[in-house]
Amino acid sequence: MVVDIGGLGRKSHGGRAAFLSAVAQFAVSSVAMMLGNKAAVNALPLPCTLVIIQAVGTLVLLMVFYGPQLTAMRLNVALKWFPIAFLFTAMLFTSMKSFVYSGVSTIIVFRNVGAIVTTVVEYFVRGTRVNVNIIASEVSIVIGAVMYAKGTVDYTPDGLFWILANVCCQVAYGVLLKRMMDLEPVVRDMSKFSMSYYNNALALPMIAVVLLVQSEHESLAQRVEATTPWGWGIIALTCVFGFMISTSGFGLQKLVSATTFLVINNVTKFANILLGILLLNDRIVGW
Repeated sequence: MVVDIGGLGRKSHGGRAAFLSAVAQFAVSSVAMMLGNKAAVNALPLPCTLVIIQAVGTLVLLMVFYGPQLTAMRLNVALKWFPIAFLFTAMLFTSMKSFVYSGVSTIIVFRNVGAIVTTVVEYFVRGTRVNVNIIASEVSIVIGAVMYAKGTVDYTPDGLFWILANVCCQVAYGVLLKRMMDLEPVVRDMSKFSMSYYNNALALPMIAVVLLVQSEHESLAQRVEATTPWGWGIIALTCVFGFMISTSGFGLQKLVSATTFLVINNVTKFANILLGILLLNDRIVGW
């Protein structure tokens, strides 16, 4: 059965119920992960170290709860998945660098522009159809992002470079994953748990390299020693959220186009903004 939701042409494995369930799981885990990461970075201000801890935590939870469903890593599958894991790592690295040089508002605006870029790339690479409603919706998202960030958008050459690099990595990651699902039966038939397993396992050594490049290892012992038990509890929770967002994310990506996934991911930020105001004392000036 083929169900077309939002005009984006989605091949459904269980109809609207499966789609809505996947969206709900991803939305909840995405919101929880962002809020958890805000608290975790305050507890242990080493982003790469946190990502490694979360990746290891995801792998441990996969083994504990879904070990029988996972097969030993195969070289031919790992080689096919490696470019996806590489882009995943590049996406994390460029995201961290963009936060160094630019404010959150600027990054929000450009990441929403990424949905339009993904639509264009998917049209030429995968033949995903596009209509006026899709373009109008994406343009309205960008206008809304600009309105939200008005007056606080900051442009620097370094910041713009890393933001655009991050957008490119996001687009390439999403489109490549869907392209591999289109062309490679071994990837298309993988469960969301196997996808999470390969992605986290292959990304670990690359994230470790990024950690060394960022020189996090120089202050690792000092920061770890200063982390409180409460902080470690928060970090442990982000491992659970990381497991949830990894598996639910791949589950959703199996059902929708790369463009749809990016739009859904951006829409969840509305909840993060509202919860940030209610729980974290974030401030928004004006309507």
